[in-house]
Amino acid sequence: MKYIDVFRTSDRNEHSIIKNLFDDEQLDYRSYGEATDNATNIGALGDDGLRIEVAESDREKATEIIKRSGFLGQSHNISKPKRTKPQVGKWVFVLLAALVVLIAIIFFVWFMSGN
Repeated sequence: MKYIDVFRTSDRNEHSIIKNLFDDEQLDYRSYGEATDNATNIGALGDDGLRIEVAESDREKATEIIKRSGFLGQSHNISKPKRTKPQVGKWVFVLLAALVVLIAIIFFVWFMSGN
């Protein structure tokens, strides 16, 4: 059976409420991130946070339950977290260029000292 991500949060209270609502409606779901949240006590701020997946056949019902619960007025329909490459600022290139120039000056002085 295929499961789809329907809710993601960093707030353990929201996560617990949604899980309880799904239990009341007897929806088939899987929950992730609780072990990280309990271990770190910082709201599961890992890559995925606290998230809930439901069976693909229950997606519409789960979306309706999330909308009724009032969390942001809509479900968090997230399929996969988007991974982006880290942005390297221009200052990193300037720093590297300055380092190369500094090393070149050190070698120049060393070789020109004549010892």
